[in-house]
Amino acid sequence: MSLVSLMFQNRWGKCLVTETLNDRINQYLIDMKNNQSTRLSSSACLQSGWRSVVLLVLTSLLTLTTSCSDDDGKKDVPMLKGIITSYNEFGAAMLDFKEADMTEAGFTLGDVISITIDGKEIVMPYYDGYYTRNGEYLCVAYPTYPSICFTANNVGLPKELMGLEGHAVVVKMKEKGGSLDVQRALSMKYTNIREDYPTVSDAKFANARAVCAGNVASGILHRSSSPFCNDINRASYVSAYMESEAVKTVLNLADTDEKMQSYDMPPYSRSLWESNGVILCPLKADPTADDYNKRLIEALKELPSHPAPYIVHCMEGKDRTGYVCALLEGLCGATYEEIVADYLLTYDNYYRITPERAPDLCNTLVSLRLNTCLMYYADVADEAQLKNVDYAKAFANYLLSHGMSQQQIDALIQVLTVPSL
Repeated sequence: MSLVSLMFQNRWGKCLVTETLNDRINQYLIDMKNNQSTRLSSSACLQSGWRSVVLLVLTSLLTLTTSCSDDDGKKDVPMLKGIITSYNEFGAAMLDFKEADMTEAGFTLGDVISITIDGKEIVMPYYDGYYTRNGEYLCVAYPTYPSICFTANNVGLPKELMGLEGHAVVVKMKEKGGSLDVQRALSMKYTNIREDYPTVSDAKFANARAVCAGNVASGILHRSSSPFCNDINRASYVSAYMESEAVKTVLNLADTDEKMQSYDMPPYSRSLWESNGVILCPLKADPTADDYNKRLIEALKELPSHPAPYIVHCMEGKDRTGYVCALLEGLCGATYEEIVADYLLTYDNYYRITPERAPDLCNTLVSLRLNTCLMYYADVADEAQLKNVDYAKAFANYLLSHGMSQQQIDALIQVLTVPSL
């Protein structure tokens, strides 16, 4: 076997050099040797002959790269096959493999991939969290999920991709590391151990604070993580905060009545629950969804009939809480800058991330999370225009268009802007 043949086999595995090619190259070398006496003996001519050999070999290399079997070519492109096993409560398709399987196949977090099902190919990023805008597709290796899933962020899969349990899916690489910057920026972790936050107050650990944007009256509106569910070890700290601020009404954006019945609540939290001081308004984090808007509008209609001070929460007090507080702040005359500043305080509380320490990261967070919500509430198509919006007017129009009367809006603004007696 010639050296050229060995070179090809080492590079392409089963893509063997044909005998015809070997014969051609070997014969060419023999002819050069036999005819050397009749050729010019100059060094330039010899060099020309060897250049011809090199050109022939390179041409053959190019030919072989396009003639290898499809099966061999796919070895350089990560691919994984599986099926849809089920759908979770958020409309995501759960697959029959895990992050370890994705890693073994050659995928890493931050890659851009495609998922093909029933002939439909969807291109999406692969993350370990929900790091896209609402409605955008993504594949998720969420830490608490039993397997990989794919979905449209916060809205769930469309009807044509639901009910396909048992259908085959094929995952392929589209762009290695194509969304790695977003993965790195948004995959921040926090802990649930109080001792890991030695320099912050109990309130900051619980992400509990007063809302002071716009014309919101001092001490009237607060926000926090959950005072009822202790999954992130903050309920007791929120409960103590509520008691210190004499909170009388809770707008709960996370829990159903069934969930509330299952919690071992801290004392002050339980006292509010048992005295009908809790408005249940369980939301998914998609402010554009009909169900979100219906539930929220009904809760905001009810809020003025309950006494202040108020507190708004979900689980972490981050996105759902951030969206609702942004709406209330804007309705009460807050500027874009005030709304953004309040939203980003949560990332300082959990991750020690601030605009001063990490301006690019904070801009990414605001653009991907908060701005999409504000654009919907304010009916603005261009993100760049958000700084110029009259939020009091725009958000009032949003509430009117979703079923609140002007009288109900005025009542809501009244209880949020007039100091409590």
